Amino acid sequence: MKKNAQKVNRKPKVKRKNFEFRVIAGDLKGKLIKAPDLGVTRPPLTRLRKSIFDFLNPHLEYAHYLDLFSGTGSYLFEAVSRGAKSATGVELEQKIVDAINSYSEKYEIAEKLKCINGDVFEMIKYFHSQKNKFDIIMIAPPQYKDFIKRTLTLLRQFPIVSEDHLILCQHDTSETKNLDFTEFEIIQSRKYGNTTFTVLKLK
Repeated sequence: MKKNAQKVNRKPKVKRKNFEFRVIAGDLKGKLIKAPDLGVTRPPLTRLRKSIFDFLNPHLEYAHYLDLFSGTGSYLFEAVSRGAKSATGVELEQKIVDAINSYSEKYEIAEKLKCINGDVFEMIKYFHSQKNKFDIIMIAPPQYKDFIKRTLTLLRQFPIVSEDHLILCQHDTSETKNLDFTEFEIIQSRKYGNTTFTVLKLK
């Protein structure tokens, strides 16, 4: 008599696809960007991206823009499309970095837009050592890991901002009360549903 084969419950492998998004406005309006879905990041909703870049629009022309924790790169492409002189991203995942730089070359903006594979906290020190200055710094890290606090601490210790600068911190609205911005000048707080952007300047 044959024994019944033991059933093994195996979870089906998740086949991840690419994220897709289009640039909303500016010179690259409508251009399609694809980024690999590694399960660690996702592009912000189009309406959120539109809202924050409509706010940034008057500050972008000729600006040097820095995107820390740049993820899929959607903010980088939007910044260049709307007039930024340069847009530099820092991202830990090499595959995502490669995708961003590939599309930068495809759309012939590689002289303006580049993404660096590296650790944000080390790169801030590096930029400082090279005397790099940025007019707009976007901090949009993974949530609930104290990355905003660590990043702001380093920006105070190793300033890399121009005289007339803006620092934007993207965080879950529920996190706002736990974030300490006392050593910064708070320009304004912009709430979009579950996401809040706190706009700062170094004092």
